[in-house]
Amino acid sequence: MHKKSIGHLIGHIAYIALYGVLIVSTIFLYNSANLAILLYAGWIILVFGIIFLLWSSKSRKEGHVEEDISRGALVESGMYAFVRHPEFLGHILIIFALIIISQHWISLIVGAILIVLLCLAMIEEEKRNIEKFGNAYRDYMKRVPRINLIAGIIKQIHSKRENKDG
Repeated sequence: MHKKSIGHLIGHIAYIALYGVLIVSTIFLYNSANLAILLYAGWIILVFGIIFLLWSSKSRKEGHVEEDISRGALVESGMYAFVRHPEFLGHILIIFALIIISQHWISLIVGAILIVLLCLAMIEEEKRNIEKFGNAYRDYMKRVPRINLIAGIIKQIHSKRENKDG
């Protein structure tokens, strides 16, 4: 096995283990600060994160069906029209929700580590996508923000207006 592959595998195992620790700590430390408003906000964010994660997965699958998979097509439709990494954003929302649902410093530390790992994974994925898709991915990077959904929505609105007017 290649050194890079082993490192990648270890990273995945560490991420899964930490995610498990976060879920377990959220269950056992549920609402530990007893702040109801945070608890409710956390559940709302959790539901939104899960929906976002499922929707982005569906967008990726539909995008690959529309394109010729043998070419390894770049998916730019569905959620991928708004952010380049919608599945990572979904996981970040879920992690953030679990942190505020538990309201405990252990969850905060584990969650922060997970978010840093996700950010590093996004950077690595972008490097791989640039190698795979070249200028097509660089152009996509200019048009679509990494995970800023609000900026992505605003860019889509402006793009549709320009196409409508032009």
